[in-house]
Amino acid sequence: MTAEEKNLYKLRKARKKEERLVESLKKIEPKESSEIIHDPEILTPEEHFFFLKMAHKCKNYVPIGRRGIYQGVILNMHLHWKKHQTVKVEVKTFSPDEVKGIAAELARLTGGIVLDIHEENTIIMYRGKNYCQPPTEIMSPRVTLSRKKALDKSKYRDGLRAVRKQIPRLEQELELLRAQAERPAENKTELVEDTKVADDDKNAHLGVSSLQMENSSRLKEIIERAEDCVDDESNTELGIESDSEDLSDIFETDSETEPEDKAGDNLYLDAVDKFPAHSGEEPEDFEDHLRQISMDSRNARTEKHLSTPNLDEVDRMFLRAASLLKKKRR
Repeated sequence: MTAEEKNLYKLRKARKKEERLVESLKKIEPKESSEIIHDPEILTPEEHFFFLKMAHKCKNYVPIGRRGIYQGVILNMHLHWKKHQTVKVEVKTFSPDEVKGIAAELARLTGGIVLDIHEENTIIMYRGKNYCQPPTEIMSPRVTLSRKKALDKSKYRDGLRAVRKQIPRLEQELELLRAQAERPAENKTELVEDTKVADDDKNAHLGVSSLQMENSSRLKEIIERAEDCVDDESNTELGIESDSEDLSDIFETDSETEPEDKAGDNLYLDAVDKFPAHSGEEPEDFEDHLRQISMDSRNARTEKHLSTPNLDEVDRMFLRAASLLKKKRR
């Protein structure tokens, strides 16, 4: 069964129940007799005010519950009027309009006068000027219901009230279902759009998660590269420090050897030895002798430079410096 069929079934059932309750109420209602005629006395405003004030001071009352008006309520009111002129009837579980109907019915059945309806649930009644206690047939009229039938009537009345509240709600739901059935295409398109939106949201979520994974992997790679670069830099710094120490050692050794060479070459003392000693002999041509000395000194210098191993050390120094520069560039 579809939702529309279920709603139709409930609506038909509620309408049948309403008809059944109305029929049962008609059966249980007593037949009205034309014998009871209510002819209330006319009260002056002063009398009305006096009896109303007296009723508010008195504490006697008659309760009316869910059963409503039945034989026991009428009998109880007449028993109160035996000693009191007024009586208060407290009505419960009834609406203000129903309370007004109950007041009119009580005045017709008892022959009293309704003075006022206080706070919409309390009926104040006066027995009348020429009141005398009626016979038992009037105190418990047959036109009223018995206690049991009054209870059954209250049950039927409550059920009818609930069914009449439910029928409009079911009719409204049925109209909504029919309106939805007339627009199936629109509903389908809306469902498709909703599914598309949901899929787009899922894809966007997955894309964001994939981007986050890629970013995390890239960060890891960058961190690893940075660590490798730090290690390489530390190694290169150590190598540069060692190379700089070697170069400093080389230049220190060169600087230490240079002053010794200079000290040895200062003042050309070896050339002085070549001058002739002071003897009795004098050279024939002094200028030729000086020229010969200078030539000998030059030849000695060239032989000295060729024979010294300092040239090989200098070459090694430059070769080592060139290799260190190549390593730095790499």
